[in-house]
Amino acid sequence: MKNPAEKYRAVFGDCKGLVHASAPGRVNLIGEHTDYNGGFVMPVAIDRGMHIFFRPARGKKVRLWSENYGEM
Repeated sequence: MKNPAEKYRAVFGDCKGLVHASAPGRVNLIGEHTDYNGGFVMPVAIDRGMHIFFRPARGKKVRLWSENYGEM
């Protein structure tokens, strides 16, 4: 896997102020919408997740790039 900062630089240029955030993947085997209503749930971790690299936008326009789809 190519270094994430290198991938970011290839698409957006400057990496100054680059921030990385990630979240693990999970599925709910039971109780998809019952947890916030006091019901029982059974979440399970999976081998997937999400990573996002970002920096503050200049102005009001936000540009997004999907590595999976290879498009802006």
